[in-house]
Amino acid sequence: MENEFDFDLEDRENFRINPEVWLHTLLAITGDKEKKAEVVRQITQKTGFSSEQVELIITTTIGILANQTRAN
Repeated sequence: MENEFDFDLEDRENFRINPEVWLHTLLAITGDKEKKAEVVRQITQKTGFSSEQVELIITTTIGILANQTRAN
């Protein structure tokens, strides 16, 4: 059985995530103010995006994942 955590980011065509797991993870992070602030800080630092942009990306991602999990 193949480990679901083994993936090749270069193989974009076959790259898949588990939307339910990602949704639960993002909800857990955003539900904890300290964790959310730390994640936003790290992403801001590593990407150069503003904290507002990072928060928008997280919120949008949560919405997309929620819609995907409802559709399944």
